[in-house]
Amino acid sequence: MARTALKWILGILLTIAGFFIAGVVIIGYTMDVSWDNSFGGMISGIVMGSIFFVPGLIFIILALIDVSHNAFDLRISKILEENDRISPPDLAKKAHSNEDKIVKSVSRIIEKGLIIVYFDKATGEFVTQEGRAIAERVIGIIESKRRITLDELVIETGMTPDEVKRIVVGMEKRGLFNGTYDWKSGKILSRDGTRMLSEAETNCPHCGANLTEPPLKGEEIKCEFCGEIITG
Repeated sequence: MARTALKWILGILLTIAGFFIAGVVIIGYTMDVSWDNSFGGMISGIVMGSIFFVPGLIFIILALIDVSHNAFDLRISKILEENDRISPPDLAKKAHSNEDKIVKSVSRIIEKGLIIVYFDKATGEFVTQEGRAIAERVIGIIESKRRITLDELVIETGMTPDEVKRIVVGMEKRGLFNGTYDWKSGKILSRDGTRMLSEAETNCPHCGANLTEPPLKGEEIKCEFCGEIITG
């Protein structure tokens, strides 16, 4: 913004100076009734004035370009903040623009510090600081619970099932989630939960029935056949 203001100031001052210099010189020479002096004076005035006017005009054009970029960048920033994670094609579609302009805009946004955003190469998405914090919170819940269902995670985070799935898959691609998931059954396990499940007792110690959900270490479940409490 400071650079844009400087361009405006320089542009306006230089164009005014150019007009003033050209006007003074032209008027001075045209006071002479001689056509040769008058014509030469006008040419001299135009040349001298243009030395200031042309750079001033260039600064004004650059300032107008900055204004256009700033307005576009603010619009892109708003879309990024609303979505947390979004791919360049989807962002371009929402902004009614093309991917090349979107990439340049995001680069300017990062440079200006309008919002904190980075490009996730694993998922091919732009991610805001808030989006990253949300993703880390989701994975943190899974790690602390060790085993959780998609429905439980949706209730705890207040997100939609698709949003939760996208985060889990994205974090897995980035190597920040090493657990397992089964979207068909809606079950998600952390790395520790997966290991514990492989070591858990699969039969009830009281009736010998096969357990549908073997208890993890520290968990208690009720056998669905004999009703006895089983501790992992």
